[in-house]
Amino acid sequence: MTTPLEPSPQLSRRALVAGLGALPAMPLLTSGPASAQTAAVPASVSGVFRHPGLLITDADFKRIRHHIAAGQQPWTDWWNKLCADRATDLDIEPNPQAEVYRADNSKYAMYRDIQRAWCLALRWRLSDDPQYANKAVETLDAWSGKLKVIGTVPPGSTAHDDHTFILLAGIQGHQWAQVGEILRGYRGWPRANLARFQQMLSTIFAPISSWFLSEGRLGSHANWELASLCGALAMGVFCDKPELYRQACDVYAGNNRGKLRNFGNGSIVHGVYFMHPGYLGQWEESGRDQGHSTLGMSLGGDLLEMAWNQGDDLYGLYNNRFLAAAEYVARSNLLDEHGRTYPMPFAPEHNPSQPHPSKWTEVNQSFQHGRNAWEPIYNHYVNRMGLAAPNVARIVKQVEPNYWSGNGDDMVFPTLTQRRAPYAGPMKPPSGLTAPVRNGRPVLSWWGSVGALSYAVKRSAKANGPFMQLTTVPASQLLTHTDVPPAGVWYYQVTALGGGGASAGSNVVRVAVPGEARLLMPLNGQNGTGTMGILLTPAGGWTLADGQLLDGATWGEGRLKDKAVVFDGKKAGLQLPAGIFSGLDDFTVCLWAYANSLHWDTALFFVGQDGFSSMSIVPKTGGGMRFVIFGASHNDAQIVQAPGDMPARRWVHVAVTLKGTIGRLYLDGREVANADDIVLSPRQVGDQVAFLGRNWQHPSFDGRVQGLRVHAGALSATEVAALAK
Repeated sequence: MTTPLEPSPQLSRRALVAGLGALPAMPLLTSGPASAQTAAVPASVSGVFRHPGLLITDADFKRIRHHIAAGQQPWTDWWNKLCADRATDLDIEPNPQAEVYRADNSKYAMYRDIQRAWCLALRWRLSDDPQYANKAVETLDAWSGKLKVIGTVPPGSTAHDDHTFILLAGIQGHQWAQVGEILRGYRGWPRANLARFQQMLSTIFAPISSWFLSEGRLGSHANWELASLCGALAMGVFCDKPELYRQACDVYAGNNRGKLRNFGNGSIVHGVYFMHPGYLGQWEESGRDQGHSTLGMSLGGDLLEMAWNQGDDLYGLYNNRFLAAAEYVARSNLLDEHGRTYPMPFAPEHNPSQPHPSKWTEVNQSFQHGRNAWEPIYNHYVNRMGLAAPNVARIVKQVEPNYWSGNGDDMVFPTLTQRRAPYAGPMKPPSGLTAPVRNGRPVLSWWGSVGALSYAVKRSAKANGPFMQLTTVPASQLLTHTDVPPAGVWYYQVTALGGGGASAGSNVVRVAVPGEARLLMPLNGQNGTGTMGILLTPAGGWTLADGQLLDGATWGEGRLKDKAVVFDGKKAGLQLPAGIFSGLDDFTVCLWAYANSLHWDTALFFVGQDGFSSMSIVPKTGGGMRFVIFGASHNDAQIVQAPGDMPARRWVHVAVTLKGTIGRLYLDGREVANADDIVLSPRQVGDQVAFLGRNWQHPSFDGRVQGLRVHAGALSATEVAALAK
């Protein structure tokens, strides 16, 4: 471990700080499909919490008790193990400390007492025996009456200060809150003592987690921010602090709420660094080791389950993006039928704890980790939702016996608390079908269904069919198919095939091969259009797309006796709507530009999730004009570099194309640079923030711009030359 040192659809657009205008609200946080069992309005919107509502609800306790009473497995076996475990012995006294540090043994006193209190609270709720509640309350009261400080290194110690107090605050803060949330309804816990325990968490633990989430810190690994996310969300619920809860939801979702900010590696948009075909989501720490990767799964599963129980579906964000990570990490820890590790796809990624240009180039599969990290993930996606998660389903069986947590990282007895009965509903249709065009070919991926034996991949020339079957993909394989259709517009759909026949069809996806115009924004001031353009919708229709002039951007002389947007070389910019580059691998962007002067690292064009994950066209650098794209800050930048800067004091046509891994940079219709190692694409880096004439933090372009065009697919050299005339 190392250290650096969405608003919901109901929320309106908010002004950016420093006069940067307004960014769009992202409709990410919604009530989950289990809304009948969760709050009618998500807690991220209402600020009202359901109690108990962290990892276990009243409905969950009722369900678990029913399984135990019926002698059903695995609940009965794990209940018996809990009752036999010394953690629930009533003769053990709590061991509270006034100060707890990660660098000495005081942390183990806290770890043990949290785990004991959790086990005692479970035994109380599953048996109604108050002596276990009393012992758990005794532990919480002892700690809230004594603890004053948590930190990394005790005063006077010469030990290295690695700042892991951040992990202690998040992980143990979240775990203390779990125990308190179960016991808050116990009548034998005096309200004054409950309030004192809440005060301990609110003043000692929560401020650290909230501070760490306040601005993205990409120099630390995903588990650091996930620890803080779990802490902030759990303590927000238990202590009835809606803003703390909402902060955790927004940071996880990568939702800037209209404020220009960065997100760290715990945010799902950075935690899944690269989405491979078949929905294998490369986890940020997969190149590091599997111990930390599975810690990310443990913390992530707890985070998502807590939010679900408050009505916020973080599980489903970005087309089940966390499930893609879980499938990737689980597969990295499994062996095939020959006892060998699976070959794993991997996009080179910068190691955030090491100096530039240190990169991971493959998955670290040297350690088969046994952490029981998978119960919330498996039981939500598979048993609750009926989605197929074959790698998670395999690994959850292998690690179930590992229920204890000597290092204090994980909640114990997760199979008892999180296991749900197997999905028994009808086989669901495949879902989440996407088909980005990469290297000129549609690459289909979809989520499978419990009970499916195979999947029929179909194509049609019309949105409503008829669909012709192209191939069948066995359920045992990665759920992906690369098509090679003739040029044109095509529609794809997938159905699941099981023992009872075929399911209904998946969502239908429209694909143009080799490509088509996505955005046309003249920016010439004619016909009253101003900053208005037209944007192609996923269904193939056109809609208006309006840009917004920011911070002094205005209109000046254009190229053809018309108008152009003028940027002042200071703050001016033009904000573009989000979603222009959504789902694109192969793409083209081109525009006309006139530079009065050139300054290092200004940008003609900037699009990304935030300042850590973006792409831009830079007219002047130390080595010449460039197109750059990166997914984990400039340290892992992938670059198409021209030999010289963009010409100044004349109109220039600038274009960038990406086809597969080949990026090309054009000036005035002539290719001036190319690179064949561009692995990232707009689909991977996101486009929550999009500007013309400025980038994330540097001064704006000094000049004029008009004629912005974005294409799905890479235009040919001939087509680019035609646009430059």
